[in-house]
Amino acid sequence: MRPSTILLATFTALFGVATIVLALLVGTGDMEVLFQVLRLGGLVTVGFAAGLVITVTNRRRRERLQRKSDTSPGTFFVNAHPTDTTYDELDAWRPALRVFFPCDLGFDRNGITAWPDEGSGPGVPIATRQEVTGFDVFSAPTPLGSTNLYGIAISLAPREAGPATVHLWMLDEQQNHDEYAMRQTISRIEHALGGRATP
Repeated sequence: MRPSTILLATFTALFGVATIVLALLVGTGDMEVLFQVLRLGGLVTVGFAAGLVITVTNRRRRERLQRKSDTSPGTFFVNAHPTDTTYDELDAWRPALRVFFPCDLGFDRNGITAWPDEGSGPGVPIATRQEVTGFDVFSAPTPLGSTNLYGIAISLAPREAGPATVHLWMLDEQQNHDEYAMRQTISRIEHALGGRATP
């Protein structure tokens, strides 16, 4: 295990045990204090546990994408998640297309292909290189509204129902997923496609 994983696991265990010990010391004599100990200790323990889960999940995702890149030279992979509009945008552009998210998107000189993000399975071609006309960064507020989530909008040339812009949340091997990271991801995508995405 990595040092950060070990540290988070240690803190999770320590605060969990400390909460139980304090609760036993307080006992049921003062229920108000007992509830405060359980509430505070539980929140801290859950916080560290959530951090541990996120860290492990992100590491496994990065390792999976790296393995796919190693076995497919020239292809840049990202893990894509849908926004509220992704399915409607794809359906409006190409009604017969069936892509299920989350998935791993592979970008290469042939275009964009969707692959299952876990296990194996056939790839689903989304768009040819010629159909990809550009990229841009977009943002949306988080549910609490305290910060923004950043994603990538892919512009696609007219096909069955006209042009489309497909909005996706994309994760790659980068630690941060802010606007700067998304622009770096776009640069890598364009390089994998064989240059700037222009028709």
